[in-house]
Amino acid sequence: MRIDDYNAANALTEKLKQSLPITVKAGKEFLKTLKQKGENANPDREFEVDFVGYSGDDGGIMCGLKEPNNPESKEKYVSSITHLKIDPNHPLAAEVQAYQRQRIRKLMLQNSGGFTAELMTIEPTRKKKSAKGFGN
Repeated sequence: MRIDDYNAANALTEKLKQSLPITVKAGKEFLKTLKQKGENANPDREFEVDFVGYSGDDGGIMCGLKEPNNPESKEKYVSSITHLKIDPNHPLAAEVQAYQRQRIRKLMLQNSGGFTAELMTIEPTRKKKSAKGFGN
C-alpha cells in the first residue's frame, strides 16, 4: 500500500528545502524518543530544521534538527516531519499539516489490518474490451 503521493511529497520536500531553516517543536512521538534517551523532553523546546529529504513511504519527509540557541552543540536529531509541530506562522505550515494528517491517517489504516487496509492494497482492475457479438 502506498502511504504518500510520491510527486506531492517530493514537491513539498523541495519547497521546504527552499525555506530552511524552519522552527519546529517536538510532537508526541519525538518527545517519547527524547525521554527514552534521557534528554530534555520539554514540549516547548524549539528545534531548527537544517536538512530536509524524502525517504519514501517508510519514513516520509525526514528532517535534520539542531538546537537553535546552541550553535556549538554537536547534538543533532533526525525525525520524520510527521512527529514535529511546525511553526504556525511559517508559509508552508498549512501544506505540512495537510501532509501530516494524510500520512497519519494512511499509516493508521495500514496498521489496523482491517478491511479498509485490504481495500487500499488492491490494484484497480483493467476493463476488458468487450467483444462484438454473442460468445466472442
